[in-house]
Amino acid sequence: MSDHDPRVSAATPDDHHRPAGQLTVRQLDLYASQLERCLKALGTDAPIRADVQRELAAVRAEQDARAEAGGHHDPGRPHDVSGLTAGQLDRARRELAANLALARPDSPARGPILARLSAIDTELAGRAGARPGD
Repeated sequence: MSDHDPRVSAATPDDHHRPAGQLTVRQLDLYASQLERCLKALGTDAPIRADVQRELAAVRAEQDARAEAGGHHDPGRPHDVSGLTAGQLDRARRELAANLALARPDSPARGPILARLSAIDTELAGRAGARPGD
């Protein structure tokens, strides 16, 4: 990959100081994917895990802000959680709760995190109410 490759420029330490707002949509998507892979590879006790989670939350907040500003929904990032398994919902809820705990009270990342938590809680409640014998 060359120095001009957006996959490189979005994730290299030299460009780390660039705010997410300065990245293109494609660079944001690639960077978010890289951060997600990084989180999956890191152990739960890795010291850098909190930093990666904060960075991913900031990237997601930027993506959400752009989608809202554009008045359209990004089909590459569905907000519908109904297709997730119970295990996936539980894991996503735990990760979002951890991200929320790490986010500063004034962080713009809190809004999208809370929205996703609400969607997951609604889905889980709906599934609990739909169980036979309840």
